[in-house]
Amino acid sequence: MAIRPTPDQVLSLAPDLSAAAAAAPLAVPAAWSAAGCDDSAIWGAYIAAAAEPYNVAVDLSDDVGGPAYRCNCPSRKIPCKHALGLLLLHANGAVAPARRLPFADEWLQRRAARIRGLEEAENAPQAADAAASDASVPTHDGGEQGSAADALGGGSRAPQPLGGEIDPQRQKRQFERAQRMRAGLQELDRWLADRIRVGLAASELGDIETWDRLAARLVDAQCGALANRVRRVATKVGQHPRWHEDVLEEMALLHALAVGAQHTSALVPDLADGVHVATGLTVAKDDVLASVPSTALWIVAGESRTREDKITVQRTWLASAGATPVTWAMVLAFGAFGNEVATEFAVGSALDADLHWYPGGINLRAIVGRVNGDPLPNTAGPASTTIADALLNAGWALAAEPWVERYPLCVMAVPAPIGNGRWVLTDATGSIPIAAGCSKMAEIVAVSGGRPIRLMGEWSVDGLLPLTLFGSDQAIVL
Repeated sequence: MAIRPTPDQVLSLAPDLSAAAAAAPLAVPAAWSAAGCDDSAIWGAYIAAAAEPYNVAVDLSDDVGGPAYRCNCPSRKIPCKHALGLLLLHANGAVAPARRLPFADEWLQRRAARIRGLEEAENAPQAADAAASDASVPTHDGGEQGSAADALGGGSRAPQPLGGEIDPQRQKRQFERAQRMRAGLQELDRWLADRIRVGLAASELGDIETWDRLAARLVDAQCGALANRVRRVATKVGQHPRWHEDVLEEMALLHALAVGAQHTSALVPDLADGVHVATGLTVAKDDVLASVPSTALWIVAGESRTREDKITVQRTWLASAGATPVTWAMVLAFGAFGNEVATEFAVGSALDADLHWYPGGINLRAIVGRVNGDPLPNTAGPASTTIADALLNAGWALAAEPWVERYPLCVMAVPAPIGNGRWVLTDATGSIPIAAGCSKMAEIVAVSGGRPIRLMGEWSVDGLLPLTLFGSDQAIVL
């Protein structure tokens, strides 16, 4: 009979600190389906951000050299964070005895058969050595072949087939896409190196066709997200006298993404997921909706729209109500030319809803799942912070995902002029510049009247773009 481990003993099994840290949030009953245990093993289905859960089992019997692990996630770590999370859940006494799930029973029987073969082969050293290498080394039996993300650079948590069945055609398409993406990323990095070698003063950078050709090649390589970013960089050329600094910074981020996407196996899983999304590996909406949701009252705090080529991108910012610090969520919607995107949730309302998060280094982009009841009016807005705290939160987000272009904040501050038509928001902790060309400064100054106002906006390298003013009885959309 196996003895239940302690949490400290479980964490000592982690292959590294990042795996131990990633396992802790998974050790909650809500993240598991059909978790159970008996005298020698534990098992359960981890509800992942995928169409199907990950099947996890741990053999706790100590007669073959220690625990063995089975998980069909693509992680190369042994044990993976899912196995550690299940062990932590068991160590905390939250796994009840139950009948073995079929996948766990089949795996444990195979292990038992290998162990019996090892005992019978004691007089045949070579056979014994071969059996021992299979039975006594901790295993991670999720060795299915992975998705395009795995072929591209590894480190992804894309859903894997559970029954061991691999669709050859699907596998071929994934491999071909990974090859196209890898070729596109390598070409992008060579292009960036050439531009730096020649210098940013080269006249070809001022030719929009130079950038369009690069973006078109990235689209052909199925790196659509990078193609959009290249087009945005092109608009910065010649924008102001110090445009070289902005373009060089953007080139550095493109280089980081191009290199990082080819080596995601060396990154922690959340960061690897963020790199994949930033380069163009899309995540199916159904896969996101299959993840564990965050259920709360969400305030619709602001909305912004930008035009990217012929596509309108709408960002709707949601903020958790009554919580400090505020949890922010970005809901994206897209509209093609001639079919503009419509507003789904009115700014200044609140909805009791489930949010499902896209994978990434930070939880920011989300999908609204089930909505409980009709939206309610909420003119008070999300909880505000000082300017110093707002910038600190934005800084941590950028540290986790340096390619984040906009980040939400809500502050209580006073608008103040600094000359040459520029304005800042200021409080006792500091100031934040308002983006040049803000067309709503007159309304902001009139509402303020020299007093602090609650303002929600998007922070970017150009400054703060104000989106919503929250008063005592109304939300003013700017």
